[in-house]
Amino acid sequence: MPTEDIKVEPGKTFIKTANGEVQELKGINEIEITNENNDDAIDSLKYATESMKEGKINITISRESSIKMQKMIGINRISRKRFIKLLMGCKIQKNDATKFADIVRNMELGYCPLMVQTLLEWCIIQTEEARKRNENRENKETREITGE
Repeated sequence: MPTEDIKVEPGKTFIKTANGEVQELKGINEIEITNENNDDAIDSLKYATESMKEGKINITISRESSIKMQKMIGINRISRKRFIKLLMGCKIQKNDATKFADIVRNMELGYCPLMVQTLLEWCIIQTEEARKRNENRENKETREITGE
């Protein structure tokens, strides 16, 4: 985005939202953009992220902003107890939730809300597949009994 469109002092980081508003990204202390090919055309963060096939972008943000961003994405760390409580809140029995927590710990993935969502989605898929298998088996048994 051209800087002449922004009526603010340079040295700050801005982003254009989906509805076209320009907002300052607060909490960002430093942005470093490097490209392996030394492309001189990199003049903004948006251009760099869209056009770079290779390269590196380093963004330094404050701890508070990092925590807020992690919470928004769902990757902030939570305690084992909270992890189990979130699973139990979705109608999973405590013993099963504890077993899921053990699996997550053994796989060294870490407890986070995103992992709870992933486990719930996996449970739903497994339940749907089991239901379909049972329906197919019942239909097969019904056909055998009726002689069809």
